[in-house]
Amino acid sequence: SGGGGGGAAAPSTEAASTSKKWDTIAAGSSAVLAINNANIAVTGVVVDVKSAVTNAEVKVASLTTNPISTAAAAKVYQYLQLTKSNIADTDASKITINFKVPKSWLSTNAVAEGDVVLYRYSDSKWNALSTAMSGSDANNVLYSAATPGFSTFAIGSKEAAPAVKPEEKPDETTEQKAEN
Repeated sequence: SGGGGGGAAAPSTEAASTSKKWDTIAAGSSAVLAINNANIAVTGVVVDVKSAVTNAEVKVASLTTNPISTAAAAKVYQYLQLTKSNIADTDASKITINFKVPKSWLSTNAVAEGDVVLYRYSDSKWNALSTAMSGSDANNVLYSAATPGFSTFAIGSKEAAPAVKPEEKPDETTEQKAEN
């Protein structure tokens, strides 16, 4: 007889993560988390605070799988989880996420440089954020997007995810017409 292995931690879907803590962030200043990790598409998170915060922390994790049951876009480069502690959404006047997408991924997936969008999961759906191309280097295209808060994010194509069609029921009107 087999039994479940109890007590073990659930497998993590985090591919990589990084975080930064601040003792104090003064009102009107910015908390900047710079990231240089090949496994995380985000290169930086800037939180402009309008009220002072203490013991704040921002964490960015790249995920190995989509934690949400619906896909964010037709083609997704990376899913991300951005979390914070000791910073309320109301403390932040602006949150900017800077990220990069490899040119090789864009060409392999036939996604134009200008068709990359940062999606934020909120209100039980994926919401496209206003995303701007901010430059490029030899291997990557750089982007920037403002977000109203922290959540699960996805970097993907502008093209929407294919809709999951409900089971098709025969159209009664065409059956009735056929009988007449």
